Amino acid sequence: MTSRKTFFLVFWLLFIGYAWLIAPNGDQGYLNQLITMDDPDPLLLTVFSLLGIFPMAFATILLNQDDSRVPVWPFVIGSFMLGAFALIPYFFLSSTKGERNSVRTPGIIRRFLNARVYRFILLTGTIALVIYGLTAGSFALYQQAFETSQFVHVMTIDFFVLAGLSVFVIYWNERKKGIENQLFWLGFVPVVGFLAYIAIEKRKSM
Repeated sequence: MTSRKTFFLVFWLLFIGYAWLIAPNGDQGYLNQLITMDDPDPLLLTVFSLLGIFPMAFATILLNQDDSRVPVWPFVIGSFMLGAFALIPYFFLSSTKGERNSVRTPGIIRRFLNARVYRFILLTGTIALVIYGLTAGSFALYQQAFETSQFVHVMTIDFFVLAGLSVFVIYWNERKKGIENQLFWLGFVPVVGFLAYIAIEKRKSM
């Protein structure tokens, strides 16, 4: 097992252990507020929504490069429900080198993921969502929820884990394409930076 696979496997196990054993045990009704849209705090709603946008960003990159022995689509689908818990295993089960003669993702899906309109809407909608959450949300309420609610606590950690994973995916994608001017640093701007990279990467490929 390579050092990359070992790192992701160990990190995944630690992440599960943290969520199960260390995160707060309370619920406080935050999950129900978000699911039923019962006047949730805008900042909580924003982070919750971004956890749905993150998998769309990962799908755009990973499904376009799905030539490993292990198919990526089950992990991408799982990430919409379980976030990084479902996505990380792909990186210790698969190889970063192409092992197939062609990408297994159907052409119609790749055309949709590469569409300018799709990427533009995804980026601009995310920026608007982040601005809304930061300006209308309460950081004090979010801190209280983070300290008392297992769901909010794990959701927040998952958000930052996905942000860190996006840095690796950008680096991996650039290396795979033989691009020397690495833009992995865009991943340090959670979600928005990742989507900005996707827009730039699309322009390069045209």
